Amino acid sequence: MVSRAPLVAVGLVWLMLASNAAADFSHSGSLKNLSAGARSLVDDDRYFSNLTRLRLEPRYRYQDWVLDAAYDLELVTGSFLDSPEFALLRDSPDPRYWDLQGEVHESGDVLAHHQLYRGTIQWRSSAGDFRLGRQQVNWSTALIWNPMDILNPVSPLQLEPDERIGVDALLWDTSWGATGRISAVHAPQHNDTDASTAARAKRFVAGVDVGVMVGEFAGATRAGISGSGSVAGTGWRTELVWSEADTGDSYWQGVADLNWAFRNGFNLALEYFYNGQPPPPENLNLLRLVSTRPLYTGGHYAGLLVWQDINPFWQYRVVAIRNADDTSWVLYPRSTWNLPLNREIYVTAGAQWFGGDDDSEYGRLEPLGLMEVQWFF
Repeated sequence: MVSRAPLVAVGLVWLMLASNAAADFSHSGSLKNLSAGARSLVDDDRYFSNLTRLRLEPRYRYQDWVLDAAYDLELVTGSFLDSPEFALLRDSPDPRYWDLQGEVHESGDVLAHHQLYRGTIQWRSSAGDFRLGRQQVNWSTALIWNPMDILNPVSPLQLEPDERIGVDALLWDTSWGATGRISAVHAPQHNDTDASTAARAKRFVAGVDVGVMVGEFAGATRAGISGSGSVAGTGWRTELVWSEADTGDSYWQGVADLNWAFRNGFNLALEYFYNGQPPPPENLNLLRLVSTRPLYTGGHYAGLLVWQDINPFWQYRVVAIRNADDTSWVLYPRSTWNLPLNREIYVTAGAQWFGGDDDSEYGRLEPLGLMEVQWFF
């Protein structure tokens, strides 16, 4: 398939050049450098990865039309390029429908890649809002695990928690009374059996934010319900999703969450996650690299999430997870500092530690460290 990424770059440049001609044009961006080091799960060799990403985000508005985009130019260096993990990632298929990404340059020492991370055109009408393009469609409410996040799932161990691959889709969204919304989405695929079509209704009823979802997702029928609210100063969230594959196998996934926010800015959340279809543990860590969905070997998990803005320049976030079936665990702290400069620059340091038996889900993993610097402009 011919890559359309160069055409996207030309279109974004044209929009920037046209900014003086349209009062409703704006643009922003960021420059990020993310360094990470770990040990290969295949050959046990240590590797180092350094990612530099330039992201340009133009936005154009004309009457009831809005055009949003986020274009990435990425440079990857380090010994990670020689690791078996990188070979698996490189050969894995891209789950998105349009070919709006590609390699600019590749050698043994460097990989240059670009993509349209987000790109949508939105029309606001009396019949609702229509948004077409590469976008995030997140119908989840929980904090660590997200069974309702069918189209843009993310692992709680992801190195960039805010980054989601996105889905190429048409989304329709409209209000439902004063406190509700109804949404419908269609995400095509080149194989029709892998396409997704679904709808969700959400409304605030008797102090509870209730959501209901149903649809076909990549060859599986799924239906889910979510709820969130607060009782006596304690917040709660829950999600329950039923899935049935084309083979006839069905299973449940669910999450229950209790959370507290204190006056000093300290936030605490406790979650229980039930996974009704654990995959076989063999080669699970390698399957996670190429799968578009988070995979878990256990059926029962407990999670702790703590975060706090200590002051305007320092915040931290800690995730702790325990697999109740094999007693393995992971600890994932991240701390971010906003440098006291005229420019908006953030520095983040983090690590992942694992424990458990060598054949357990998390015990077989190696510690990982990361350092991130991001400048917004």
